[in-house]
Amino acid sequence: MKIKTRTSGGFTLIELMVVVAIIGVFIGMATPSFINTINRNKVQDVIRGFEGALKTAKHTARSSGRQIDICPVDDITVDTPVCSNWVKFGDEDRPETLGWVVFRDTDRNNKISANEVIKKVAFKKSVVRVLSSNDGNITITPRGATFQNATLCIYILDKENKITKCNSDKAVSDKLKKTYGAKVVLSKLGAIRTEKLYK
Repeated sequence: MKIKTRTSGGFTLIELMVVVAIIGVFIGMATPSFINTINRNKVQDVIRGFEGALKTAKHTARSSGRQIDICPVDDITVDTPVCSNWVKFGDEDRPETLGWVVFRDTDRNNKISANEVIKKVAFKKSVVRVLSSNDGNITITPRGATFQNATLCIYILDKENKITKCNSDKAVSDKLKKTYGAKVVLSKLGAIRTEKLYK
């Protein structure tokens, strides 16, 4: 009586190498799309934070019948933050305590006093940069309008395509297309428009 021997149904080395190569190709194709999705989400988080602050300011201005301000601050963790300017939001060495504050400037001194803070929005330290065409506060009237147009350029840092100014012109839009970002345009009527300029 002959004994039948079973042979193993394993893969040969060549078959394994082909499978690994195919997996490598798929990973190589998916990586840029995955990185773009992460960058898009980072930019969108900053836009949503600003839009949330703006909605709060508009709602409070309409319901209270008073002007409401939004200003950038260096340290959002303190009880009474101090209004700053937008320059630090675009710096490479930024503190982790940046943010913007919605407040009711009851004494109209362009400063945040005790009990004037309505909402704080943290700007978490990340690769995202923000430049503004408006150096000071954004003021919302009881009708929901603003005193001047403002443009925020929110983008991922790209050392080859540095953005040094932010306004509504085509040159900035072209630079944002080469980096990875978006433009948030606030009109005098208080309407907000987001121009998605992702790479």
